[in-house]
Amino acid sequence: MRVAPAIELTEEERTTLTKYSRGRNTPAKIVLRAKVILRAAEGLQNKVIAAELQTDPQFVCRWRTRFVKGRLKAIEKDAPRSGRKPCQKVVK
Repeated sequence: MRVAPAIELTEEERTTLTKYSRGRNTPAKIVLRAKVILRAAEGLQNKVIAAELQTDPQFVCRWRTRFVKGRLKAIEKDAPRSGRKPCQKVVK
């Protein structure tokens, strides 16, 4: 049986994540990620977090792992996707 990585938050991280989770103008995907990390820091299991937030346990596992690797920057930005690169403007 795999054990989810433990998450310990600094006060600054906890404050920022709480702000994200309650933000009215924060994108919904960031709100959900912040809620996952806050509950994981409380020591809850992935299944319990997923049931509370009505999401998939794999989603919880993915974001817990990404947070451990990248901290707040991982929450704020999506992973790069495949596909066409954005056009660049030519300045004369």
